[in-house]
Amino acid sequence: MQMGSAVVTVLCLPWGVEEEGNDALGKLRKRGMLWKKYLALPCCPSASWRQVTAHLISLNYKIQEEPHSAPSLLPQYKGKANLHVFEDWCGGAVRHLRKNLHFPLFPHTRTTVKKLAVSPKWKNYGLRIFGYIHPFKDGDFQFSVASDDNSEFWLSSDDSPSNSRLAAFVGKLGTEWTAPGEFTKFSSQVSKPLRLMSSRRYYFELLHKQDDRGSDHVEVGVSKCPPLTMPGSFQDQRANESSLKMNHVEHIPQTLASHSGSHLWEAQQDEHGADMLKADPRDTFFLTPAIEASRVENVLVPCAYSPTYVVKDFPIARYQGLQFVYLSFVSETTASQQEEGKGQEEEEEEEEVSDYSYEAGELQQGWLEDSINWQRTFSVSSVDFELLRSDWNDLRCNVSGNLQLGESEVVDVVAQYMEKLNEKNGGIYTLLRIINVEKRRDTARGNRYLLELELAERGQRTVRLSEYVYVLLHQGKQDDSAEANPDGLALGATEPQPSAWSILYGKSVLCRPLRLSWRQDVMVHFVVPVKNQARWVQQFILDMAGLYGATRDANFNVILVDFDSEDMDVEKALQDAQLPRFQYLRRTGNFERSAGLQAGVDMVEDEHSIVFLCDLHIHFPANILDSIRKHCVEGKLAYAPIVMRLSCGSSPREPNGYWEVNGFGLFGIYKSDFDRVGGMNTEEFRDRWGGEDWELLDRVLQSGLEVERLRLRNFYHYYHSKRGMWNARSKKPSKD
Repeated sequence: MQMGSAVVTVLCLPWGVEEEGNDALGKLRKRGMLWKKYLALPCCPSASWRQVTAHLISLNYKIQEEPHSAPSLLPQYKGKANLHVFEDWCGGAVRHLRKNLHFPLFPHTRTTVKKLAVSPKWKNYGLRIFGYIHPFKDGDFQFSVASDDNSEFWLSSDDSPSNSRLAAFVGKLGTEWTAPGEFTKFSSQVSKPLRLMSSRRYYFELLHKQDDRGSDHVEVGVSKCPPLTMPGSFQDQRANESSLKMNHVEHIPQTLASHSGSHLWEAQQDEHGADMLKADPRDTFFLTPAIEASRVENVLVPCAYSPTYVVKDFPIARYQGLQFVYLSFVSETTASQQEEGKGQEEEEEEEEVSDYSYEAGELQQGWLEDSINWQRTFSVSSVDFELLRSDWNDLRCNVSGNLQLGESEVVDVVAQYMEKLNEKNGGIYTLLRIINVEKRRDTARGNRYLLELELAERGQRTVRLSEYVYVLLHQGKQDDSAEANPDGLALGATEPQPSAWSILYGKSVLCRPLRLSWRQDVMVHFVVPVKNQARWVQQFILDMAGLYGATRDANFNVILVDFDSEDMDVEKALQDAQLPRFQYLRRTGNFERSAGLQAGVDMVEDEHSIVFLCDLHIHFPANILDSIRKHCVEGKLAYAPIVMRLSCGSSPREPNGYWEVNGFGLFGIYKSDFDRVGGMNTEEFRDRWGGEDWELLDRVLQSGLEVERLRLRNFYHYYHSKRGMWNARSKKPSKD
């Protein structure tokens, strides 16, 4: 991407002749300079007309080995300023740029410019240009900024970035813009006169945001009083970044203008009504101490668990497994209130609601307008759209949430379980809250539930219960041994035999499904292949470290398979992070997702642990470990949570997007099950990726495993640029 530049022409007007500016500009028009825009700023009374071209020049400073020593001037870096580019990010306001996950430390591109006049002819990007202004004379200066779309020019009172203050700006909403060089369209574009001294340097920062419309540009003009008598430039570059890795960010200034934690972000964020942003006990329930395992043993009689929708050994065509994945029903944390309307007889005319086309109702010329009967009413009956939804994995619907489980059904199942729990434990438990109930429906054999209850033990200690139960429907034959023990495995000494009454014809029974209990402390391995994605690798490592800090759960491992990344030292970044454990594997050659995932899983020695095949651009909720463990059961369940794919310009704090109902690339499964189904298909998907997740899904289902499919709260896929990813090569920029 070629960064273009242009000369900014600054016109200095004498004091008291601002109203004569039009005549003065008319003289310039007569000289054939109609195409240029000029900045008319007041100067001292004795000033004469002068036309000054203000180029951006900067004196680059080398990063010192000694952190406390003063930067030394390198003449070879004269005439440059630092330019950081944040690509593929929507919105036209600078506040939209501040919402970018990588702003300000991890730009897509780090380069330099020679002028404060940039026009890359691109779309959906943001710029941050920073350095030092070094005046060649003492005097009062005024700065002005012009841009399409919004921009901000910040200037410090000295060489400290922390003293930066907003001097001039174009718009705040993203809809304001100016033509190139149009410095006086808005009063906010021009700064107040600022006293600068030639013996000092002044830190400056220019922020610019461009959307996908208009002609992109940003430029800064300057006027001095007395008028400038010599052309020239007076900016210094802050740092030479040419030899730095992308995750080396210690030199990047953190200012009021460009700090993710500044009050500007909080003040400018939009009000968002997403339910996922509201406090919910499900998000932190994993922090509640778990009930003792002995308290829930043998609370329910055991029963065989063999759902009819499992397609073990069933021939599945390529990618047909998507049709054999079913959705689970989820209870609401708080019961919804529904008002029942009472019918009222009216004398006015009533009609049945019918489809109406606005196009069909257009008036024809020559016809009189129909009068509108505002008193017309109609009859309506209550409709519950949740009852109309199916648990089939509808690949065409990516905006609806989880299927809702009826409150009466939840209360009934929980009441039955609490009765059995207290019957075994002497009535020491009181139900405080129903946190979550998940149901997998099987109308032929029985429904499986995951109960998550907050209990008070002896009226004092609060504990967490999270157990699978099974409502077994009637069975036709009582002596069906295959049904009672479908796997043909011997029950342990402490495993009671399924009782006869649990399979009586015509009666549903709450029981404990055999071999369907999850391990609360099992190790989870996050496996991610990477190549030359320094910004995202660093963010992923920081997120994993944040997960450990929030949960203090040491039973997870980060495995990064690195295909010869050149933009950062991935292994060192892992070593420097606060992670409970990690593994690093370096591979050569082009990026191969299937081969990378397989190589990462092969590093796991314990086959009775969970591997989570992962993507790099993911935001994880704090309860992700608990969610993976609950929905992965060795030999029974695998887990493919549905991620919300954020739209361009959206963030976890302002989530707009859609559910990725087609993707199964985020996949949790026990390593023993992963090995049993054959692992990743590394032969067929050697030089490409896309479809390898569906192919793996086919084999997982054919092996007899269920795949749990739920929309997970606060689980996001970041919007990101595809430019420069993996094996992509950039074209050389043009010289235009």
